[in-house]
Amino acid sequence: FNEVEAKFRLTPERLILRRGSAIGASMGLSIDGIYDFGKQEMDFQGVLSPIYALNALGSILTRKGEGLIGFNYTLRGGPERPSVQVNPLSIFTPGMFRDIFRRPPPKVSQ
Repeated sequence: FNEVEAKFRLTPERLILRRGSAIGASMGLSIDGIYDFGKQEMDFQGVLSPIYALNALGSILTRKGEGLIGFNYTLRGGPERPSVQVNPLSIFTPGMFRDIFRRPPPKVSQ
């Protein structure tokens, strides 16, 4: 990745990640969600965009790290054995419509 950024809040109980992105020529990634330190459980969601150098041409209509073509994913459970789910049909959803089909990112208060 050439560029990584996120808005987050770190407390003794949890990490709240909002609008995270990682961008490279071969891949773009967006992520948001919560990691609970007490329960040692994560609940993240995002989009994985392959061939980001080409796919990002239409990214003015999408979130940072997402191209026009991408796969929605969720990452849940403990860090030792996380459950990763990828929706293969999400590749048919153009980037600008992806927010309709996912939950809103967690709030990060100041």
